[in-house]
Amino acid sequence: MIQSQRTLERLNNELTLKRTALITALAQSNNLAHHSLLHTLKMSNPEHWLELTEQQLGSEYHELITRLEKLEAAVCQIEIGQYGYCCDCEEKIDAQRLIADPANQRCSKCEPD
Repeated sequence: MIQSQRTLERLNNELTLKRTALITALAQSNNLAHHSLLHTLKMSNPEHWLELTEQQLGSEYHELITRLEKLEAAVCQIEIGQYGYCCDCEEKIDAQRLIADPANQRCSKCEPD
């Protein structure tokens, strides 16, 4: 249980950092739509940010949004007791994979190349 608490803390810390990076990037953007989205995000629960951003942001935000999705999925898996199991084959994910990236969703056999 202590390990899952540490993992949850690590995931939540990274989520906070990535959300801050998103807010910073939107604030520095010259795009007026990004400033409008920034205002909306500041007024919304961070758990709803992905829904609000997925249709409004371009490819320059793809990597950041993808990472946020993986982090949120891993936190959800911890909350429902499914953390550490492959989302495709449902086998245990190797501990070294999870140490390297606690947001890994797939085992080495199912991870796309």
